[in-house]
Amino acid sequence: MTLFWRAWATVMLVNLVVLALFVGLATLRYAGIDSGLTGERLGVLAQRTAEPFAVAARLGLSLGQVRNAPAVLERARQTDERIDAIHVFDPDGWVVHSTRPDEPARINPEFFRRHGESASAPWFLETEGRFISGVSIQAGTSSAAGGVLLVYQRRHSHSRVLAMSAQLSMLALLVWLAAALVGWLPLRLVLAREVSACRRLEQAIEAFERRCWRPSGAVITQGGHRYDQDEELAVLLDVAERRYREVCRSLPLPAQGEGG
Repeated sequence: MTLFWRAWATVMLVNLVVLALFVGLATLRYAGIDSGLTGERLGVLAQRTAEPFAVAARLGLSLGQVRNAPAVLERARQTDERIDAIHVFDPDGWVVHSTRPDEPARINPEFFRRHGESASAPWFLETEGRFISGVSIQAGTSSAAGGVLLVYQRRHSHSRVLAMSAQLSMLALLVWLAAALVGWLPLRLVLAREVSACRRLEQAIEAFERRCWRPSGAVITQGGHRYDQDEELAVLLDVAERRYREVCRSLPLPAQGEGG
């Protein structure tokens, strides 16, 4: 039976590794899809927020001269409670309108660089704790009057990914347990011949050891007297041998590299 249990444990370990890889890859895939959808949504919101400012820029006004800018930004911010801040900045990166007055007066250089590389298309960036999206505000066909920058909380997206990972892990565990129960009988039937052969081999080895240790017709010398091996002594020796083998099986195997 030792052969069977080792084979069964190996199969279960392989199943566990495969399911763990599946859960990990599926979680990464879901995180990528969630980030992509969030980026597209923020890009659309940034374009809608930029439209009133683009109209003013085409009329020749600077972005700082748009009087209803606070109301426009607040209305856009209220569309989603997870929006941390919305900034409107001029061509040099200076913030002219914002829903967060305590924010720096100039946008991050990295964000400004991404803004310059994206031309008029919305751009999207992931940081450690936030999603950043923005879009240029065109004053004409070839000039930009500035841009709009949205700062979005990432912890809700992170919570969704963790929830999905937990659900997949629970399902994978149930599948693993079901496979362990369902696969036990088929594996037992497949290995029945091998298990039987191993059992017969163990019995043959044990009988050989017994014959070598206690050959037939052995004579025991004790206290200067000679005794023939009788039935009672044979029973005692069998009991002693059985206890010896049980103790050997209960002892832990030595680690590799240790003595012997």
